[in-house]
Amino acid sequence: MKRSKLALYLAVILAVIFAITGCVNARIPEEEEITEENKIDILRELDVSMYEMDLVEGEIPEKNDLSVNTFDYELPDINDYDVDVSGKTENNVDIILSVEDNGSDIRELVKQVGESFNNQHEDMSVTIRPLDPALAEDFIKSKAYVPQGYIASNELYGVLMKSNGINAEKVVSRLTGNTMGIAISDEKYTELNNKYGDVTIESLVKANLDGEISIGYTNPTKNPTGLNFVLSMLASFDSTNPNSIEASTDFSEFQNNVSTVSYSTDQMLKAVEAGTINAFVIERQSFYANLDSGFMYIPFGARHDYPLYKFENTTKEEEQVLIEFAHFFNSSEVQDKATKLGFNKDEDFSGTVSPEDYPVGTVKEVLDFWKKSKSGNKDIVAVFVADVSGSMRDQNKLETLQQSLLNAMSYVSEDAEVGLISYDEEMYLNLPIGKFDTKQQKYFAGAVSTMKEYGGGGTATNNAILCAMNLISEREKSEGKEIKPIIILLSDGMTQSGYTLKSVESLIQKFNYPIYTIGYGDDADEKELKRISDINGGVYTNASTNDVGYTLKTIFNAEM
Repeated sequence: MKRSKLALYLAVILAVIFAITGCVNARIPEEEEITEENKIDILRELDVSMYEMDLVEGEIPEKNDLSVNTFDYELPDINDYDVDVSGKTENNVDIILSVEDNGSDIRELVKQVGESFNNQHEDMSVTIRPLDPALAEDFIKSKAYVPQGYIASNELYGVLMKSNGINAEKVVSRLTGNTMGIAISDEKYTELNNKYGDVTIESLVKANLDGEISIGYTNPTKNPTGLNFVLSMLASFDSTNPNSIEASTDFSEFQNNVSTVSYSTDQMLKAVEAGTINAFVIERQSFYANLDSGFMYIPFGARHDYPLYKFENTTKEEEQVLIEFAHFFNSSEVQDKATKLGFNKDEDFSGTVSPEDYPVGTVKEVLDFWKKSKSGNKDIVAVFVADVSGSMRDQNKLETLQQSLLNAMSYVSEDAEVGLISYDEEMYLNLPIGKFDTKQQKYFAGAVSTMKEYGGGGTATNNAILCAMNLISEREKSEGKEIKPIIILLSDGMTQSGYTLKSVESLIQKFNYPIYTIGYGDDADEKELKRISDINGGVYTNASTNDVGYTLKTIFNAEM
């Protein structure tokens, strides 16, 4: 039904009456009562109806040039990111350390080496700044911040930088030894060994195609380990030409059976804990430090030996500091320490692919192909859930939320299907799910622009999540095919009414729709929002930080 202002006032009165009489929260079955067969029926029996809002056309924001990251909302100030080591001499070089969120000790190792280097040199020093790989690349590519040195996980990432127009030249190929590979649970390893013989990459591919194994890997557009995996898989399908039609076709078939492409390693490991996947991609040292028990490890792809690069702004004197730092890093004392941490294993493994196999430009072509094939031919269905309650009227939270939604439009593919729900103690269907074409974009922008005209009451976050789940499940049922769902919740997390998270957590988990949560305001209930995102392997982000726009971009690159 369409929502009028009178209906809004009546809804508040009715909500109070229902709450007093106990009609709002119907009983939810216990966890053991919820099955794959009855979950949809249980969801639809709950009292989580929505008021359908009038569609209003708005102005579509100008699309951002995604190849250049120069927008104030998108790239934060580099000074918002702390350095691990500060150089004190005039002859100092800045070095970015590319850090994956995989539990690796490389950050601590580089920090210790940097501090020791500075202590032992009076005429030169280094500043070490750890950054997410994709964020670091965007800083350099936009020239918002260009260091003198860069420590990458692998040389394939160096090729990617060159493919993206960054003039990076290798100073040394290795600071310490590491590999990338696939970890498999002991139970699944034994099962595959009995069925296929030796467990190799070839047998893992076959097991994947046969539906015998659930594999997860990280998003290659922001994660060097994920990049290594995708490039290496393509090379395994056609070693002479990883970009060939044959390799692409075989990879698409492989991707159709991949269980998880994660936004982050942390998200992927949560899927492991939940039992969603039983094989996943990880660095050897991270495996050694965090997962050596209960899993087998098979090295694969290019080595992860942490090459050191310089950039075009690096002078000869600064390059000499980088060379001296690399020499210091490769001392026996440092390498003995690295070995104790779990680096320098698999030294006999030379790699199954070489960076030389990928001329400049081909890595970018591979990633463009991956972006098109990553959904495994599943329709991407995303529902935004926006909090318009009274608490969101403080600290300009609602205005910031509205800007986040408008910014997000630049990153959503027109092939995706998008819906929008807003809520206070009531739920409002602003935009039914539909293909994100020009017409849908206008309605989306219009719905966002009118959000301040209603709402302002209490907060029923979990009811709104259930509404989004219901909307997605209805869409899935109507088409009769598997989809790739995603829910993006934007809120301060201050739930005051409706179902408690504890009462609906098992039902949310049964649907397995990933929920990404974004918290607004200094008083955002981060604990609650993180708990929501953790249920099905989503990610929490605090919008009070300057990089919320950038975070939205990386989420959509991973999922959409």
